[in-house]
Amino acid sequence: MFNKYYEVLTNLPAYSHNIFRKDYLPWLIKQCLGWGTFSYALLAFNFILQLISVFSSFNANPLLAIITFIGGNLSVACVIGISNRSGIQGWAGLISALCIAWAAYLAGNFATVCEQLGYIIFLDIFCILDPQWNSTMEAAKIESKKEWLGYGLFFLITWLACFNIFSLTSDPRVFLDSLTLAMAITGSLMELNRKREQYYIWTLASIFTIALWSQTMLAGDGNFALIFSYSVFLLNDFYAFFSVKGWFRTI
Repeated sequence: MFNKYYEVLTNLPAYSHNIFRKDYLPWLIKQCLGWGTFSYALLAFNFILQLISVFSSFNANPLLAIITFIGGNLSVACVIGISNRSGIQGWAGLISALCIAWAAYLAGNFATVCEQLGYIIFLDIFCILDPQWNSTMEAAKIESKKEWLGYGLFFLITWLACFNIFSLTSDPRVFLDSLTLAMAITGSLMELNRKREQYYIWTLASIFTIALWSQTMLAGDGNFALIFSYSVFLLNDFYAFFSVKGWFRTI
């Protein structure tokens, strides 16, 4: 289960050469080429939405508007990069996670802060060090009700723990905030075990995250940027479900 993490950590000098090489920047740029039309359309659509958000919220809080604009664009680039198995996902994920964590901290969504930092530590850094992190991924299907039950119990226990922990803080939206964190942890576990049904979890997580940031914006602690980006995530998830070349048709 943790073989890939062990391999990277025990060979860190060798993997660090993937970053400190002369052609690294041109290589990163090439990672954004050759994607499908739908991927580029989502990027462009999200960029337009992010422009609307930054212009509408700039006067109220210029720094927050700019940070969420960057996070909103790069988070979508990261997710689409993952769909295209592109090496750009590591840097896009890391920078966007920092932006979203900063916005979440200001809003008091402390569970989301932990979620984003977890992505950085357990996913983004390793994707940067190993450009081929997802290139040989082979997804497996959940075969039994017992396995489904196991993931369901894991989610419920995780949510209960997150809810109780963050109830001790001043988190104003602890129900939704802890729920999205529990979904992220469960989805990450399924991703680690390469279960294709993880897309059910990520789809639900997108829906509840949209609800979380909608509440945050209505309370005056956020803007449309992350609502827009997670809505695009949802479109990408639907594509994975129903496209002929999507996740469930190619595995």
